[in-house]
Amino acid sequence: MPQVPNFDPSSSIPFYYPCNFPLIQEVLRRDGSVCSLGLLANARLYGLPACSSSGLMKWYFNKLDYAESVWRIDGYGEMGSFEEGMSRIRERIGDNRLFIATGTSYYLPYCDDYLNPKYIEKLTEPDSRLYLVDHWLAVYGAEEDRLHVYDPVPARYKGPLSLDAFRDFWAGNQSIPELAGAKRKEELRVFGYVDVSAEAKLTPQGYKDALLRALATHTHEYLNATELREGERTYYFGHAVTLLLLKRLHLGPEAQRPDGQLSSFLFNMRWSRYFFLDLLKEIDAAFGSGFASWSGEFGGIVKDWEQAHKLFAGETDRETGAAGLNRFVREIADREYRFYEAVWSEAKDAGLFPKRPRMEAEDAARRREELAGIVLDGCREMNRHYNSRIPVELGPQAPLYGRYGNLDSLALVTLLAVVEQDIQDKLGIEIGLAESDAPARPDHPFRTVETFVGYIMERLPRTG
Repeated sequence: MPQVPNFDPSSSIPFYYPCNFPLIQEVLRRDGSVCSLGLLANARLYGLPACSSSGLMKWYFNKLDYAESVWRIDGYGEMGSFEEGMSRIRERIGDNRLFIATGTSYYLPYCDDYLNPKYIEKLTEPDSRLYLVDHWLAVYGAEEDRLHVYDPVPARYKGPLSLDAFRDFWAGNQSIPELAGAKRKEELRVFGYVDVSAEAKLTPQGYKDALLRALATHTHEYLNATELREGERTYYFGHAVTLLLLKRLHLGPEAQRPDGQLSSFLFNMRWSRYFFLDLLKEIDAAFGSGFASWSGEFGGIVKDWEQAHKLFAGETDRETGAAGLNRFVREIADREYRFYEAVWSEAKDAGLFPKRPRMEAEDAARRREELAGIVLDGCREMNRHYNSRIPVELGPQAPLYGRYGNLDSLALVTLLAVVEQDIQDKLGIEIGLAESDAPARPDHPFRTVETFVGYIMERLPRTG
């Protein structure tokens, strides 16, 4: 059986890791780069608390303008057909390399999601804040009637998968009619794949240096407590997230016991702390006992935050009033801040991850809004004069080109020329869009108005 040799990945992955990091780790290791799960996650700032003014806890790596460090995504794409995809898989395995495929866990027989109606319901409930994302797995072997896959999160599975089951998985959530109304369905792929690689292959010493840069970057951003305003929404980072929690608690003698929303907010704050603790533990392992006190101290802080959540949720018998509970939270917050100050004094000389040379966040948000208006105006012109049927009432989510769009290749070229001219007329910026070869790419950026605007942002002249 054609199979990637000596493939023996870990089957024990912490529950809070998303499905992609274990696969990225295996790809990088097989390419000769020293890495670890905590470093991969923290290279994308997963250890930094972040949220939006809507209350959603999320990792907003791109909003802080850091460049890709340690690893990068070289490209997403779709295969033209299942047969073409299988040919690519066999070719990749023949080169002793893993193939990362994207699809839906709904059709994986070894997974709890398998044909589970709750999988559909949680994504289509009217008030659901969930949206569709692709599930990743790695293919490491191929036979005539089955493949061998590694799917560590959440299934912890490594073994055979029938070709029919893999086909269903690989067709993705797009193939499930009941998910027609789910959020962001138009952004998913059929027979999708991901290519990843090391930003620079890390030697053992390079790995240690990267760990310390990750530590310095997270500590710097935590203490910096950045707040970014984009349109009607504000994004909070580091200690600013804790300050937002304290503000919502209305600390003071007349404070009332927190409600369920605040309990949920504090519960979700734990994820970033888990990732940061992993980074500290990996530093302990790489450098020895000189750093052990950091992971031990921060582990105690994490436990106290977990205890605070239990008190918020009323899950313990501990007798405490609202004022006592608020005092407990403030004490943890103060201790955590002092911890980061102490770490920064030791780690700052390691340097930070590099930033991308681009416009400041406020300028970027304003520019994105301007470009969205220009693209939508261009869509309206296409509807008026070229008999297109772009649903501009959907705003940034309006589909343009591809599976759900109404533009053919000729109409797309016309739209690109219209937008290109309007950008020059209204913003005074010369940019080449009409001559771009992007529409021919399998991962083309013209799926929606939003993805088109993102593509234009990437092609604007850089500043800074």
